[in-house]
Amino acid sequence: MARPPSQDPKPRPGAPRKRPAATPADPAQAARIARRERRRDHSRQEILEAARRVLLRNGIAATTLEAVAAEVGVSKTALYYYFKSKDALLFELVFAVFAAQFQAVHDAVEESRDGASALAAIVRTTVASYAPRLDDFRLAFMHAQVAGSGAVRFDDTQFARIRPLNDLAFAGAARRVADSRGRRPGRARVEPRLMAFLAYLSALGLLTMKGMVENVGDPLRYTDEELVEGFARVFAAAAAPD
Repeated sequence: MARPPSQDPKPRPGAPRKRPAATPADPAQAARIARRERRRDHSRQEILEAARRVLLRNGIAATTLEAVAAEVGVSKTALYYYFKSKDALLFELVFAVFAAQFQAVHDAVEESRDGASALAAIVRTTVASYAPRLDDFRLAFMHAQVAGSGAVRFDDTQFARIRPLNDLAFAGAARRVADSRGRRPGRARVEPRLMAFLAYLSALGLLTMKGMVENVGDPLRYTDEELVEGFARVFAAAAAPD
């Protein structure tokens, strides 16, 4: 009497095991899989990281697509799959820095209780974001200036991506300043949105000075926290209702 399938005896030791028949590879499918593998290996993020290294090491003038391709280990043609030009590549580097920093400012402002604390949040968060990573600050604000006029060009589509970041960073603080004043003018007679932007500019000035003096081994007399606190008090006094 035949055994049920679950009780069939096991193969004898050393006996060859049956393997499923191999199906012939489809050349077109194999090519598609290979392309996907290459794209994963040399992803957009890897290219951006390589471009950042080249830019910080060599400056904008020497940051060519050829140099970035050599850094990441792909052909220049492969870079065109992700970035159509050097300017497009540099824009994505700068945009990533701006987007992350402005989001941090927005989140800090959302936790503020009034106009004065919102302005302080802009200064404090901007300094806290960039101070440990001054290379990112230089990448976003300094390299294009050092390279000179026309070294980097952004188009209208790219500017259209940047402009909403201004609202992300400053609109909330401007509303809080306006709400804190009510119908009374601020002591400094400065429009709330401009006040928020000036708070941001003060932080950029602090970072510029910090990067300049620390690079030559002559740190500022005041700590970052002392400078941030000083700015916070100045803006609180300027924004207070008259």
